[in-house]
Amino acid sequence: MTSSSISGTDALTRVVQRYREDDSPALQIEVGLLRMLDATNSEQLASDLREFASPWEIHQATEDLSPALPDEPGLYMFVWRPPFQFHVGAMPTHGSFPQLLYIGQAGASNNDRGNTIRLRYKDYRRHLRGNPEDLWTQTEPENRNQRLTRYLSLRPLEFWCATVPERNRIEGLEKRLIRLYNPPLNDRGRPKLRGRLGTPRAAWPA
Repeated sequence: MTSSSISGTDALTRVVQRYREDDSPALQIEVGLLRMLDATNSEQLASDLREFASPWEIHQATEDLSPALPDEPGLYMFVWRPPFQFHVGAMPTHGSFPQLLYIGQAGASNNDRGNTIRLRYKDYRRHLRGNPEDLWTQTEPENRNQRLTRYLSLRPLEFWCATVPERNRIEGLEKRLIRLYNPPLNDRGRPKLRGRLGTPRAAWPA
């Protein structure tokens, strides 16, 4: 673990303890059931990723990560993995439930042909420096940059990436992943959802 990941974790830990008695901030995550229920679509997307993309690499998202990343076009995701895990015998990774926060791509378009996963990651370093205390601010973020700065302060934060040699495949794969997972920090390409849960209420009156 690098020094930047340690300091980020420590800063978040201090803030969590400071606000432990306050109401919890929330990250709105909406699941589009239609695509999640479509097993055929999921199998085809998984098959296409195996055919056109490299296996996913998983890294700790730290400010000094970029030199270790592929200098090639492809797909990437920021994934928050909360610390709680269920004990499931010999498969500890199956005991945690990662939250997929953001999906992006590098080098898909003709105007973006010089871009790579490594270069794109460098653009996110300023968001990784976000102050976790901003999670408790009352002002809601108004745009993508503000949302990234607020929520990429979450730890432990992972950066997943996969190279895609055929550039013409990248945008389609990214779009399908966004529509499947509906990541909360993406602006464009998210599915239209009609279902909404009502206001939460206590199961038993006080």
